[in-house]
Amino acid sequence: MSGLRFFLRVFLAFAFIAGGRVEALEVRQTIWGFDGRVVPGRFNPVSVLVANPGSAAFDGTMTLAPTLGFGGTRGVTYVQPVFLGPQSTRWVQFEVLMALSGEEFTLVWGPGPKERETFDHQIQTGPPACVWLMDASDAFARPGAFKAFPDVLFPTTVAATDGLDAVILDYVPRWEPARREAFLDWVRRGGIVHLVHGAGGELPVFTDTLAVLNGDGETTRVGAGQVVRHRLPRAELRPETLTARGFPPRELKTPQNAAVHNLEETLYQRLSSLTRPKVKWWLLNVLTFLYIAIIGPVAWRTARRMDYRWAIAAFLGVVAAFGLAFGIVGRRGYGESQTVHSLSIARSLGGARWDVTQWLSAFATSSDQYTLTHAAPANLYATGSGGDSAAGQVLNGKDGKFFADIPLFSSRAFTHRGVMQGDDVTMTVEELKTNGSHSLLMKLRLKPGPTFPAIVFQVAALYDERLYKLQFQNGAWELAGGGESMTDAFDREKLQSLTYNFNNSNDNAAADSRLRETIPLILARALGAEVINPQIPERPLGDNQLRLLITAPAPAGFHMQGKGFAHENGVVVYIQEITLP
Repeated sequence: MSGLRFFLRVFLAFAFIAGGRVEALEVRQTIWGFDGRVVPGRFNPVSVLVANPGSAAFDGTMTLAPTLGFGGTRGVTYVQPVFLGPQSTRWVQFEVLMALSGEEFTLVWGPGPKERETFDHQIQTGPPACVWLMDASDAFARPGAFKAFPDVLFPTTVAATDGLDAVILDYVPRWEPARREAFLDWVRRGGIVHLVHGAGGELPVFTDTLAVLNGDGETTRVGAGQVVRHRLPRAELRPETLTARGFPPRELKTPQNAAVHNLEETLYQRLSSLTRPKVKWWLLNVLTFLYIAIIGPVAWRTARRMDYRWAIAAFLGVVAAFGLAFGIVGRRGYGESQTVHSLSIARSLGGARWDVTQWLSAFATSSDQYTLTHAAPANLYATGSGGDSAAGQVLNGKDGKFFADIPLFSSRAFTHRGVMQGDDVTMTVEELKTNGSHSLLMKLRLKPGPTFPAIVFQVAALYDERLYKLQFQNGAWELAGGGESMTDAFDREKLQSLTYNFNNSNDNAAADSRLRETIPLILARALGAEVINPQIPERPLGDNQLRLLITAPAPAGFHMQGKGFAHENGVVVYIQEITLP
């Protein structure tokens, strides 16, 4: 008996320690986005400083999910594995696609009421941020007039930097290779680096892969991005200084006459409508007529001529048979296969590397929890800014995956971000002519490289806020007209018709053409047109630059991977900036 008591005491002691170990975790700081604000409709980092003041280690998972009253959560949860030693702290970072309006989130690390933290304050929204990148270990660092962001929290993939417009640096961050590559990719994609004098009175000099950021002039172009050197002390750099030098803060606008108020949900609906079970409605109607006739007048007349027990058995048999028939006819897919439809925006990182934003719909012919992923070093997934009540888990980051519950003969729509290998759409300028004020393109001839995709749906060029269509002739892409303003190119009524009046037909053979109908929506999103709410205008191009937009079938490197999903129909808009001679 004494042995039993000793065992119970030891068991209760361990249970108490384990329970205390989980409940002892504390959330000490939370950074939303890069400057305390999030960019709606984009992936944003959510950085949480977690402390373990207890004497036992925590080894488990933390989940972040939208709150559903009384501390509960709904829909898809963002999951991160966490190990936290005793008497230690660490940052845990999630990448979250933020809603267009206010949303609450709950952080959960256990089943108990003390094992969660609800962020019930209003999360502020804003445009892509300009922040002072700070060395967290430097106790004397001061951000001045700008918001500070710890360099140790810079994302390890460029896919998580949608909310970042510019950084200010007066030193060289000591980053591991993954963060260095993500930072360089962010610059190549269009990020701006402002350099100022550091503690030694000199501008920072980069080494290793970041050495391409060095230069002697005031500005150095790196891909679509810039490195700007301000030869002044860091205390003298202020937002008005950047504005005066041509770098005003980015804007987040709410257009009064927007054609699309929730792009994710609009694209999800269009994609999901492309693949639906082909139900034989004529056969269902015939079965319905026969069912009513048999259980009605036929059953009544037959029941009068036989024993009541046989009549009841026959009635139940008829109901069961017709129930099975209705189930087979109404639910089976008549030859459908598991199919994926996708729309993508790909921004050049050099060569055939692309920073890709995708909207996808995966149609499944069998009910299961599917593991969906892409061939990217790091994947970010979400189910949209409008909320999703269906179950699932998202593991973002290195080798990220989406664990999605998909019912029988239905589809699941979601968003994906990642760096992937695509087509090399490099083109060289063979001929260029502008008007006297350099505000209009008069002639443009672009020669495609040897690896240019064989199938291209359309090519357009943006120059001085005018969009020009190009046509292929004589072995090159040439101007097809005088171009049109952004307002005319993205007509509100036309885009509104794409939003509300899309084809719900079951004709899956026409899915490819209906997928291409959505291209204007993708182009409007890519260029920051005012018909999309919220509008995040792109920074104006330089006088000697144009932005090239090439729409083509999505390459195999962009395709989703998952059990049974062997076929994907996709359209991609490649975006790259060309410096004109």
